[in-house]
Amino acid sequence: MSLAMRRLLPYRTSKLPAFGQRCRHLTVVPMAKVSPSMTGGRITKWTKDVGDFVSCYDLLYEFEVSGLTDIDEEENVTTKMELESCDEGYLAVVFDPVVPNTCPKIVGGGTPVALLCDTVDEMHDVQDQFKRLGPK
Repeated sequence: MSLAMRRLLPYRTSKLPAFGQRCRHLTVVPMAKVSPSMTGGRITKWTKDVGDFVSCYDLLYEFEVSGLTDIDEEENVTTKMELESCDEGYLAVVFDPVVPNTCPKIVGGGTPVALLCDTVDEMHDVQDQFKRLGPK
């Protein structure tokens, strides 16, 4: 988890006061946890770009999970899945974007991977704040 993300998201919450009065509501997009035995997954592709509006039921990202069941874990089986958004808003920040030709890192289930905002102005405020708090 990046330093900026730790500063922004001390708790999993939809209201983050660090962004002041102009940003009324943020939606935290977590890594999907599709099984109690799931330890983590890899986001392999974002289907939306930062700045895009995300509607309910839009495909947001594709990911791979290994070890969904005990048998999968023993046989080292990887399952490819997709996540549909259950919220809507502008995709303001993706914490660990997928870099082409690299192996995406494993992210724990429930770990925040992105933020959605209600308006374009809020999105720009969040992006500016994230850049200020980000790694130097």
